[in-house]
Amino acid sequence: MSTVDQMQQGLEKALQAAAQADDRELAGRVREDGRRLVFILLGLLRTSRLHDKDNAAFETPSKEFATTLNALLDLLGAVHVVCVEDQIYVNDIRLRGNPREQQMIEAFVQELARHRVGGISFHGALQPDAVREIAQAVAGKPGDESPRAALEHKLSGLGDIALSGTHRFRIGGEPTQQRKDYEEAMKRGASVVAEAVQNLAADRIPNPLPIRRVVIDMVTSLREDPVDGSLEPFRQTTGRAGEQHLLSVTSLALTIGEALELPEGAISDLGVAAMLHDIGYTKVPDRTGHCAAGARLLLRQRGFHEAKIRRLLMVLEHHDPYAPRDEEGTSGLRRSERMPCLFARILRIANDYDLLVSPRPGQPPPMSPSMALAHMWSARETEYDPNLLALFAQVLGLFPPGTLLELTDGRWVLSVSGARDKERFSWPLVRVVREADGTFSDATEEIDLYETRTHLRPARILDPSKMGVDVGKQVSRRKARDEEGGADEEGGADEEGGADEESK
Repeated sequence: MSTVDQMQQGLEKALQAAAQADDRELAGRVREDGRRLVFILLGLLRTSRLHDKDNAAFETPSKEFATTLNALLDLLGAVHVVCVEDQIYVNDIRLRGNPREQQMIEAFVQELARHRVGGISFHGALQPDAVREIAQAVAGKPGDESPRAALEHKLSGLGDIALSGTHRFRIGGEPTQQRKDYEEAMKRGASVVAEAVQNLAADRIPNPLPIRRVVIDMVTSLREDPVDGSLEPFRQTTGRAGEQHLLSVTSLALTIGEALELPEGAISDLGVAAMLHDIGYTKVPDRTGHCAAGARLLLRQRGFHEAKIRRLLMVLEHHDPYAPRDEEGTSGLRRSERMPCLFARILRIANDYDLLVSPRPGQPPPMSPSMALAHMWSARETEYDPNLLALFAQVLGLFPPGTLLELTDGRWVLSVSGARDKERFSWPLVRVVREADGTFSDATEEIDLYETRTHLRPARILDPSKMGVDVGKQVSRRKARDEEGGADEEGGADEEGGADEESK
């Protein structure tokens, strides 16, 4: 039996154990010790404003903090304290208390907020002397220009500590501008993904809570306009190609999950798993080995619950074919004889579609979305789940978003909508990118081919790389114009977090 098969069997047993009381006991211990950790640190912050760091008043609480932190590290591997408005989570467990304790929680949130910090993570044990220094730094005056960076500088050298940004809620009832919400969610997603990759490369255990917050925002936005997710592979970004791939695959996977009508908790788990599916590349740079490497990284996070099991299985199986195969893979390991889990089957479609249509440095020109779907369709029932692939094609339509078409009147247009419904499956909304006389335009004119189908229709699919059309640039122009044409006021205070706990 291969190492991968053994790991999969172990995960199945862990899934059964997740329903038992062990996980509830772990959550209770995290909640109790996490509350103690936060309250001790708050007391140290207040003491720092009254006494010098060498005062004896620091001795006992500093030792208690170090002891409590070490106990949590033994349980969890890493301790993530995340503030979301007036709430605090410790490794996805929300701290709850009586009214007096809630006041203390809110006071701690405000202490970090002074430095534009919304979370602090401990990846290693601390000595009491280092605890004193940390309390002095957090209690001190914030930096004038970059408070968070200034605090990070003060904490450097005291231990393996990481800071994260603030998390805010959107105020209920405020007007929103949907496309701006999506853009902001993707910007936050890029930041969160980059931070997660950096932490993993530094051998730190990932914190899924900030990723879940971004996923919640993405789901909310995509429900209003699913085309945003299917246009994500063509976005122009200044980030690394691998990080953009994670965001793009997550958007596509959420699009499939929404079409499949997955429950709220499951679709949130799907998004988090998609964001983390390639984390193994931070340790193993090859396609065949990064799946097991990624699972080993996630296994370092203590405790088992359903969301974690889903992530682990997806990371392990997202390159596996739909139909079980009995031959050996290129790694020499025997493939699993069972069908990949649902999340992995969804991700296989989203991942391969993105790889086929996205421009990547040093790679051949991408396929058009229509050609990519046709290519994948030929491998249904072997490489891809035929029902999920059919659902994906149904959402994207005959000419998926990003497809360059020549119309019967000679104009070139870019598809900017999915199927919309059964009647309009073959008739997308398009933007004109070149006139019939060969003059390139700025894609301001939009045509609904369903309404013009009797006299104007697609004549052929064009290859953008051969026709000199930059699809990514046109997509970016479309988004910028739509934002300018929307509401003048930006809706609400865009949230960087949500209110739900990590599902158990």
